[in-house]
Amino acid sequence: MNAENLAKANDLLHRFPKKSSALIPLLHLVEDEFGYIPEAEVQVVADLMGVTPAYVEGVLTFYTLFHRQPTGKYLIQVCRGLSCQLNGADELSRFLYEELGVQRNGTTPDGLFTVEEVECIALCKNAPAVQINLDFYPNVTKEQLRSFLDKAAKEVRSGA
Repeated sequence: MNAENLAKANDLLHRFPKKSSALIPLLHLVEDEFGYIPEAEVQVVADLMGVTPAYVEGVLTFYTLFHRQPTGKYLIQVCRGLSCQLNGADELSRFLYEELGVQRNGTTPDGLFTVEEVECIALCKNAPAVQINLDFYPNVTKEQLRSFLDKAAKEVRSGA
């Protein structure tokens, strides 16, 4: 963690009555700095909080918002909840894997797209649902995904 974020981390720790309450904000701070949570930073966070690295790992593995490896510029998360499964989520995942030439949790060689399958993203009424970065999309079709992929690739090529 750089010096600026270390100062922010110490400030965060003093805002909470119990240090353990600061874990999620600390992890966000690390992910904002690195784009993911590097292994070495797990130990840094654990040391700051006075907990074991296993405790930090437990939180990291529970929440899909945190990543242990770098992700693409566009993180595409396909919901695997029951409603989404029944309404075509598997087909959307297969489409993305084939179009982008990646496997589950894979990132394209150019670092533009990462595709993950995640548990429920709470859009069951509008399944299948997809989350791209921090935006949620209900009733997603392969055509909508194709349009998004084309638009994102075009923006990157044009430098937008």
